[in-house]
Amino acid sequence: MGKTVAVIGSGLAGAVTAIALKRQGFEPTLYDKVDPIQYLKDTLKSGEPTGIQFGEVGGGVSLLGNGIKALGHLGLLDAIKQFRIDPMNEMNYLLIDGRDRISKKTQKKGEVESIQILRSKLHASLMKAANTAGVKVFGGKKLKTLTQTENDVTVEFEDGTKVTADFVVGADGIHSATRRSVFPEAAKPEVWATGFVGVVGLGRPLPDGKLLDFEYNGAVYSDPLNSRLVFACRCSQTDGEIMVCNLDPRKPLTDADEWRPYSDLPKEAAKLAELVESWGASPTIVECIRRCVRITPANLYDLPNIPKFSKGRVVLVGDAAHGTTPFYGQGLNQALEDAGVLADLMGHFNEDYAKAFEVYNKIRVPRAHASVALSRKTARRMKASSPIDLKIGRFMMKIVFRILDYLGVDDNFYYHDFRRDVKKAVPGIQLK
Repeated sequence: MGKTVAVIGSGLAGAVTAIALKRQGFEPTLYDKVDPIQYLKDTLKSGEPTGIQFGEVGGGVSLLGNGIKALGHLGLLDAIKQFRIDPMNEMNYLLIDGRDRISKKTQKKGEVESIQILRSKLHASLMKAANTAGVKVFGGKKLKTLTQTENDVTVEFEDGTKVTADFVVGADGIHSATRRSVFPEAAKPEVWATGFVGVVGLGRPLPDGKLLDFEYNGAVYSDPLNSRLVFACRCSQTDGEIMVCNLDPRKPLTDADEWRPYSDLPKEAAKLAELVESWGASPTIVECIRRCVRITPANLYDLPNIPKFSKGRVVLVGDAAHGTTPFYGQGLNQALEDAGVLADLMGHFNEDYAKAFEVYNKIRVPRAHASVALSRKTARRMKASSPIDLKIGRFMMKIVFRILDYLGVDDNFYYHDFRRDVKKAVPGIQLK
């Protein structure tokens, strides 16, 4: 069969999938809707600086054991080794004012240590790796239509250009145009939360002589009665992420789907700090928000389950296939598993792409959906209908965390190796 692959979307999922396919002898090309020239024109027109956000941006991401193992199989450990700091050994769940801390272990002795990293830094490193591998990248390519034949797929972009490839990988995120093209009947993504993603410059001196830092490396400060929370974690010695969420889907933010940071940072940081302070939030969190170096408004979406991730010669990976809220920390890690499984199967079945996609669906659909279900369940636990419900919920959280830790329930996600799935589905497969 032919070897050309058009990968729609050059974010984290797209970049890794392209690299994985390149390792298997395919010829992937990345196409991204972001047009650097248009960003420059907008800046000149408005007179305000507009950062070029090529691919995915935002705050931080969590590389857990399963994601790091996937990167290892794809030869990408060198792309992340410089980002290793002290791992997040536990997640702390507190009330909004910092009281009633409940901790949950997130690191298991003898297992791969997690890495917290700014999305923008990880993306830059992966794009460098893609370039080194010989993967071409084109910007300003917003998908318009896909036309499949028995032998290939023609992609038409909004700028009028067309490309024909043997296969198409949709890695274009939660609002995937690729998914809409091949599964027009699929339900649209639903808003589950709204809020703001901030990047904090840690270690900066404060007026009292102390250095700016979080109270805990990994904490959720929640106000369940009002369905809102603040998440904070370190992403390096000098970078931290803060996410401010309102878990009320009835009030989506306007202009928040492009993940474009605010240009008037001092004004927006002060306003957001005042908002969170009015919630009764921990003073440390308020101060960190006030001193953010970047703030991005964001709507957090969940994609209702779709029954399969491929149709004909088109296959979906990452959020395009199973996007959900970040509350279980598996979004990126599941995307990395997608990339690894897909590349292994396409490299093995070679001429029989239909079989490769069939096995890909068999492996990835149930596992991705199980991860999404846990993210939804975690999001629901952040709400309480009454003070009594809140007390019961906090009590049950302590018990559930102890049970999960004792039974190792989360291990199947946090430390999984996707190649176990591949070997089970294809006995005797020769892996690169």
